[in-house]
Amino acid sequence: MLTVVPLHQRPDLLESCADLISEEWKRSRTSRIHSLQRSTNDFPMCLVLIRTPRAEEEVAEEKLTKNQCQLLGHARLSRVVGHPKSLFVETVVVPKAIRGKGYGRKLMEAVESYAKARGYSHLHLTTHDKQHFYAHLGYTLSKPVQCAGFVSSLIPLEFLESLSPPQYGKELPAGPGKNNPEDKSQNQMFLETPYHDLKGQPIFWMEKDI
Repeated sequence: MLTVVPLHQRPDLLESCADLISEEWKRSRTSRIHSLQRSTNDFPMCLVLIRTPRAEEEVAEEKLTKNQCQLLGHARLSRVVGHPKSLFVETVVVPKAIRGKGYGRKLMEAVESYAKARGYSHLHLTTHDKQHFYAHLGYTLSKPVQCAGFVSSLIPLEFLESLSPPQYGKELPAGPGKNNPEDKSQNQMFLETPYHDLKGQPIFWMEKDI
């Protein structure tokens, strides 16, 4: 059975989650675990997709226990400055060994369901090279927003909002249709972006109503 749960409710998965994220983005294990331990119900929050054994499986296999599970993915949710109904999704990753089997989609669908259940109606994210994957999930190109991140746990969000200037991003490339990944012109649009990250790498800002 697949389910998504806040990582701070499953501290037994901290080390496994740190190793999973470091597969994709190298960082010291100690630093990664410290960052993951800051997950909270008030956001930022680390969500993990896990597979847990069903009751009948536990009976059939004595080795299985209620606490055993398989870590299938991770995503972090943060609030967005100036957008009270929006969340920012980042650090989305599934184990390399199971990629291409639909778990990325399942992870994102679970994240969206969780966010919606918490009363949020809009998600934002960025990607360097997975824009087509997100487009197939219903995400469209957008302008940048300001993610509150872990600083929101130290500084009131209202204060951050008072310091946040209006977003005057460059216009997005024009293209027919709002969300049709099969459209060749739309595909071409997903290859170009006016935005860059702090390292100067092209980055795609995307959003979706949930």
